[in-house]
Amino acid sequence: MASLVLNHNSYYAVFSVSGKRKWIKIGRVDKKKAKQILRKLEIEFTKDRLNLDEVKSITLYEFIEEYIEFAKTNKSIATCKRELEIMQILKSNIGDIPLQKIDTHKIEEYKTNRTKKSLKPATINKELSVLRFMLNKANEWAYQTSTPKIKLLKIPKEPPKFLSTEEIDRLVDKASTWLKPIIIVLRNTGLRRGELLNLKFSDIDFNQRVLLIRSSKTNSYRIIPMNKELYETLLWLRDYYPLPHMDKVIPRQDCQREYIFCMPDGRKLKSFRHSFNKACRKAGIKASPHTLRHSFASHLVMCGVDLVSVKELLGHTQVSTTMIYAHLSPSYKASTVEKLPWI
Repeated sequence: MASLVLNHNSYYAVFSVSGKRKWIKIGRVDKKKAKQILRKLEIEFTKDRLNLDEVKSITLYEFIEEYIEFAKTNKSIATCKRELEIMQILKSNIGDIPLQKIDTHKIEEYKTNRTKKSLKPATINKELSVLRFMLNKANEWAYQTSTPKIKLLKIPKEPPKFLSTEEIDRLVDKASTWLKPIIIVLRNTGLRRGELLNLKFSDIDFNQRVLLIRSSKTNSYRIIPMNKELYETLLWLRDYYPLPHMDKVIPRQDCQREYIFCMPDGRKLKSFRHSFNKACRKAGIKASPHTLRHSFASHLVMCGVDLVSVKELLGHTQVSTTMIYAHLSPSYKASTVEKLPWI
């Protein structure tokens, strides 16, 4: 009749009413006690004494506090941080109104106000996606009888920007001694920024010439083989340490042997954006560290590597995500059609 669910160290009795799940909190008790309470609740349910059709009253601010605890338990640190920032935006733009007041009209009003602030549709959609997930949880936790439909803004599809071989070489040439190894690793691995900063020497197998990449975004890992340039760069970094913001290299100290890219005292590097932007200006190109990820994937595709292999190297969970790299440069397309047998 009802199921027993453990959530946030508390037991809940979950009933199905009119096709919807209704949660009743039992509390932080042992499983034996929770089962006893569950049986009593089932008896009350059969006698129609639980009033499960009634919705628990809660404001947006109160719900956000409860949702934060759920996010901390079930989501990665990076996702939690991003959602916390968005929740502050939701609070300041919607206000502390009853959660049931957030309907389709209220959401459209929110979209209009955010659009008037000249925000990009992609930015607004990220906020709406978090709100949608939150409201789905509110419905699951019996704070709403139904979830309002949230329609995301339309975003024109464009192929991701990637750098040419000449542009990447120019960027490496203009980079500082400290930044150059970072760019070389990025162009040969397609790592996300966070994956690069988390990279440790213990993740390198110099004998097998492979890298173990741990992704906090997908809670998974993948193996990337090292080509000659990547292998020689990491081998050099094992012995030497380029000082940040200085054109000077010293032997790597014991405290610097955990993270490949670290501060002089061995702490994990937080950012390299300022140095990267400076190198881009000198090279006369517009790019971000993520552009090198696009470049890695795009050049693999242009070299004839299949999308499934590219998916594995990038750490995508779905090949549909990798499909954005199916585009090729116009010159490459021209060369391929010239290969038709009747030309």
